[in-house]
Amino acid sequence: MRYLFIVNPIAGMGGKRKIPDLISHAFRHNPSSARVLFTRCQGDAKVIVREYFDDFDVFVAVGGDGTTNEVISVLAGTTKIMGLIPSGSGNALGRELGISMTPSTALKDLLSAEVRTIDTGLVNDKYRFVNACGFGFDEHIARCFDHSVNRGPVSYISFVLKEFPLYNPNSYDIEIDGKKYSKKAFVLTIANTSQYGNNAFIAPKAVLDDGILDICIMSPFPVGVAPEMIIRLLNKQLDTSRYCEYLTAKKIIVNGADLNFQIDGEPIENNQPIEITVDPLSLHILVPVK
Repeated sequence: MRYLFIVNPIAGMGGKRKIPDLISHAFRHNPSSARVLFTRCQGDAKVIVREYFDDFDVFVAVGGDGTTNEVISVLAGTTKIMGLIPSGSGNALGRELGISMTPSTALKDLLSAEVRTIDTGLVNDKYRFVNACGFGFDEHIARCFDHSVNRGPVSYISFVLKEFPLYNPNSYDIEIDGKKYSKKAFVLTIANTSQYGNNAFIAPKAVLDDGILDICIMSPFPVGVAPEMIIRLLNKQLDTSRYCEYLTAKKIIVNGADLNFQIDGEPIENNQPIEITVDPLSLHILVPVK
């Protein structure tokens, strides 16, 4: 197997410059089977995967959810295999798959891992996600965080605390497997994994390979209820809240005045109606052997 490691040096809290040494040591008996490349800007991971697509068997994302999204966007629907060394702020997919948050351990596990085939989601047949597609406050915070020079969970939480009292929820017309809803939503999230990252479980019943997407429609709620909602988010109980409507579907259509959205934490500007579908068993990824 030939491995290409795609490292985002600024994901999360940084410190990825030690990764090449870890990889060199891990492949010391067969150095020609691994190569390391660093991304230089947003979108670069996609370019690298496409450029070296025929030269490697496994493409390993070393970074956060954004880097992961870029790699899966090229690999999904192909026979190539993805690897993951979580090194970002949220690391939703890595946590979902039981991959270690310690790079040296994740690398060791990677070399003895097994292949699992999982679902991905599609937005207007143009954008692909593996974790979630979100609207409302979800997207708003992703946009604030994207413009921030400070990375990491502390920065993310500071934006949530600052923006929550100021945010004005939007109304959406939603079609879920043909059934129509009109909802004012603080958060509208279509999820493939159960969590945003950092063990914040927006869709606690989501399963990565069940061929369906989980939908969380969170109604506006009083400021005083926020601590309860945070506890539910962390304890996998959000779906039982009276402010949350929880559904599943294979096809979701969203319309409304504000249709900006985020995919895997990356904000996308948009003013067109959105169709979201599941692409079952479309991505091959290495996971630790249990």
